[in-house]
Amino acid sequence: MSTRASIGTVVLIAALAAPVAAAAAPADAATDGQPPGTVTYTDDTSRPLPVKLLPTATLPSSPELLALGEQVFRKQCQACHGVTGQGDGEASYLLYPKPRNFRTGRFRVVSTWEGVPTDEDLFRTISRGMPGSAMPSWGHLPERERWALVHYVKSLAEKPITVKPSTAPAKEGALGTGVIIIPPEPPYDAAAQARATELYADACASCHGRTGKGDGVTEQKDELGYAIRPRDLTMGVFKGSPEPEVLYRRIVAGIPGTPMPMSDWAYGQDAWHLVHFARSLSSDAQRARAEMRRFAIPVTRVEALPDHPDAGTWARTPAINLHLMPRWWRTDRPEEVTVRALHDGKDIALQLVWLDATHDATAMRTQDFRDAVAVELSASADPPFFAMGQRNQFVNIWMWKSERQADLEPAFQDLEKVYPNLGIDSYPNLLKSPLEQPHRHALTLESNPIFVTAWGAGNIVADPTRHSAAEDLSAQGFGTLRARPPTDQAVDAKGVYGTDSYRVVFRRPLKGKGPGAVTLEPGTAVPVAFAVWNGAAGDRDGKKSVTIWQELHLEK
Repeated sequence: MSTRASIGTVVLIAALAAPVAAAAAPADAATDGQPPGTVTYTDDTSRPLPVKLLPTATLPSSPELLALGEQVFRKQCQACHGVTGQGDGEASYLLYPKPRNFRTGRFRVVSTWEGVPTDEDLFRTISRGMPGSAMPSWGHLPERERWALVHYVKSLAEKPITVKPSTAPAKEGALGTGVIIIPPEPPYDAAAQARATELYADACASCHGRTGKGDGVTEQKDELGYAIRPRDLTMGVFKGSPEPEVLYRRIVAGIPGTPMPMSDWAYGQDAWHLVHFARSLSSDAQRARAEMRRFAIPVTRVEALPDHPDAGTWARTPAINLHLMPRWWRTDRPEEVTVRALHDGKDIALQLVWLDATHDATAMRTQDFRDAVAVELSASADPPFFAMGQRNQFVNIWMWKSERQADLEPAFQDLEKVYPNLGIDSYPNLLKSPLEQPHRHALTLESNPIFVTAWGAGNIVADPTRHSAAEDLSAQGFGTLRARPPTDQAVDAKGVYGTDSYRVVFRRPLKGKGPGAVTLEPGTAVPVAFAVWNGAAGDRDGKKSVTIWQELHLEK
């Protein structure tokens, strides 16, 4: 039994009207007074953030809806799934698992005996996203736009997607038709637990492992020949929703296109026992950390901003735990980044904290990669694609790199310390006499930029006079990232590492400097997203962990 492959279920609502303090764990059932199919995430410090599991109403296809679906697809989906939906978008080479090819009409998470998705399956997938992959949640989109995407995605299939009328199996061992009818849920008592343990050992442990860690038969491939692994059920990452009813259908229908077979033999109480067993291997909190949700990040107004990442003021500042999604999925990922934000009416300061077991602060060797974190801002209330923006729709990116921070420390990381047998370079320096010419350390404050080409060309990374570990960048799509002009570099950042975590503070005037800088104003909301690079895991460039768009709410 596996929850491997794609598409999921759970609709997220962007309930951003009030500041929320921290990410939290979901309850297993709807809260009192809320519609059926609603799960509330809460903890001791956060306000409830409702997550709608089911659509309010079903919208049938229409020419107007298909036109809207194409428009939303071009903006939000094309970068990964490609212009014609074949899974060959410009970002697809960065992603694992690979984006779905909609032309085939085959989907991973379905609720029918025939292995085809219902409209509700697709709606839930679009809304919840797919934990365990790079498919983000689009639950913040208006419900009409999500229905438009459902019908447009279906229209891309080469053959019509048709769901048969629902019937239960006529007898034991037979198959039903249409949507799998779920029988009443039995209690998970001692006898049921014993039966579940027996079923799991007999049918599931060979792939998922004796303890559910996915360490059984690990050399597996999907229908396209890509290597895949059985799901580690103890991590609580379910591409299809972990809701009991949805997981029931997953067990019975299997995961099309993967080694996870249909378990029609389990239809009835046995499938329920396996549902309970699988869910018992992880907690509500673990399952919550895999969900991509959207928060309002309060930017509290204070008299004076702290100037250090470990200043005591941050401990009294509301914190939001944002869940990170690796674009190239792996289990040893940074799960969350904690964000706190303050402003004093003139400047804004953001503190970002995340766990990292290794301090990777150099990229001098070809095999080394640095740790880093970035903040992405959009000037538009309707922001472009969250991954680097889109053509003619710029995003403003502030990036801190551990390597740049190390360069500013008293114990400057010297290339000659890494390569002690480095040859001697002689760079002319018209600012000094021949007798004073330096023979090493060409990039120093006394060097002449004319003979240090990167510095002379205005490359902010090569400038030895810089005083910040931050880079102020802009982008309008993949491959367009560039530094903003040196005269417009107004972002300051400082980071510290200790106790297996990074604490980084960005600071910048509220008013943007120069074209492409996002201006922030008290009393407004601004779209914001975050990215984290783990150097020890080989993260660099587009290989990173990201959030979806959030919102900064600046207090007046």
